[in-house]
Amino acid sequence: MKKATTLILTTILSFFAFTACDDDTAAIGGSIIPDSDRITVDTLTVYAKSRSLLANDSILANSSNVYLGRYTDPETGTIFTSDFIAQFNCVEGYGFPDEGVIEDSATNIELKLFFNSYFGDSLNTMQCEVYELSNTLQEGKPYYTNLDPTTFYDASKAPIATKSYCIIDNTVPDSISMGDNYTRSITVRLPDEIGKRFIDKYYETDGNGDSIGKINFSNSEEFINNVFKGLYVKSSKGDGTVAYISMARLNVEFHYPIKRSGKPDSIATGIATFSSTKEVLQVNKFSNTNLQNLAADNNCTYLKTPAGIFTEVELPISEIMEKTDTLNSVKIAFTRYNRENTGSNFTHTAPSRLLMLRKSELHSFFIKNKLYDGITSYSSTLNTNDNTYTFSNISRLISYCADEREKGITSDPAWESKNPDWNKVVLVPITVTADKTTGNIVSLSHNHSITSTRLRGGKDPIAISIVTSRYKNR
Repeated sequence: MKKATTLILTTILSFFAFTACDDDTAAIGGSIIPDSDRITVDTLTVYAKSRSLLANDSILANSSNVYLGRYTDPETGTIFTSDFIAQFNCVEGYGFPDEGVIEDSATNIELKLFFNSYFGDSLNTMQCEVYELSNTLQEGKPYYTNLDPTTFYDASKAPIATKSYCIIDNTVPDSISMGDNYTRSITVRLPDEIGKRFIDKYYETDGNGDSIGKINFSNSEEFINNVFKGLYVKSSKGDGTVAYISMARLNVEFHYPIKRSGKPDSIATGIATFSSTKEVLQVNKFSNTNLQNLAADNNCTYLKTPAGIFTEVELPISEIMEKTDTLNSVKIAFTRYNRENTGSNFTHTAPSRLLMLRKSELHSFFIKNKLYDGITSYSSTLNTNDNTYTFSNISRLISYCADEREKGITSDPAWESKNPDWNKVVLVPITVTADKTTGNIVSLSHNHSITSTRLRGGKDPIAISIVTSRYKNR
């Protein structure tokens, strides 16, 4: 009986002891952590400085599309002019007829500039001049949109052709021009001498009478070096229209005999076609006036394309690192001012996508065909709801730059003065090319279309929102 009573009492006491212990477990974790080791999460705001930065020689001129025309911005008064240089591809193994061609029959030589889109007024009368190149563009060499075209052609000579044109060609019936398969073009008649030269070069022989002309047309390199270096197309008159040229094509029409039983039987017409394709180079030449006045405006910063103005941002990296232990997120947003009403029907839009990259990488990034990596480069699209470009977390950029500075000044106390751009980034309008199948981004390039906007900045600091964690009492 005593044993039974003792067992019952032991069980009851054990139950109460277990219950009491369970009630206190919620506080065990916190009670064993010293106050100095508790982690707190804080938010703070710091401010960045910004200014407008002239693009100058930062825009690569190579492009799949080229631009021709002139446009005066009614809001800013800046005048944008676009010309281009194009080389022409010779398909490998191309040949004129083995029967030969009729002498002096190449009398219809045309340059056709194809385009599907344009900016401005389609009824403006524009004019362009065409010059033949005397020097070639070099494969692999970076060219920029502020290049001097006179290094490639003889500016003392008159143009080989001049053409007045409108975007709308009234000589083409609506039944054709409104069709889905119709591509608009500007047609420029070129001198017959060009066609004669092509034919003479193809049938050229050496001193022994052996044919060497086919070598001139064996590939694009031989063709460009030995036959035709290319053309410079210059916008010479008119204002208010810019055509986005998708391809330039050189057509050489000729006549040749058709033989039957070894004797000439009839005459046929052939057209030799040489186009500006990806296998050869074509580069834009952009010029802008009055950009210096815009860049000096301290009431805002500008983004203006093509080849106009970027926005430079100086990040307060040292201040951020002094105030934080661990960066969880760093957010910065750039607010766009709405465009002023100028009464123009052709107001251009803001760039849809921006690249943020370190100023020190402004040239090398595009030369090396890089993609943004979320460390030293980021991308943002315009949010039309709140009118901002937002970079939601650039904490890895802040840490990267801070580490670079710390290592630099450790080895060289004067490192920071020698690297004044270590904490600066640039906002660059870009165009993205994605794989049609996967949707993955495959390339980035400068935005060459006409866009313009103003951002909050200049004399107004830009807020940076930071979420950070730190140990209590540190």
